[in-house]
Amino acid sequence: MSSSNFSNANTGSKPADPYTAKNKDEPSLSEKVEDLSSFISTCKFGMMTTHTKDSNLLVSRCMALAAKVRPPC
Repeated sequence: MSSSNFSNANTGSKPADPYTAKNKDEPSLSEKVEDLSSFISTCKFGMMTTHTKDSNLLVSRCMALAAKVRPPC
């Protein structure tokens, strides 16, 4: 059993990792914004994490949704 194609999980005709195929689809900008807005509205709080330029350390801060603005018609 030295084959690299061996798998003990029979998935039939379905891919073993359905997320890989889905992530190859590029959603529209509108869909991305709507999904992000929905996610933020549901969660209310989140951690924003960034890199510092000089030391490459991570800096985190708790963020909360302050307000929502409707786009102009």
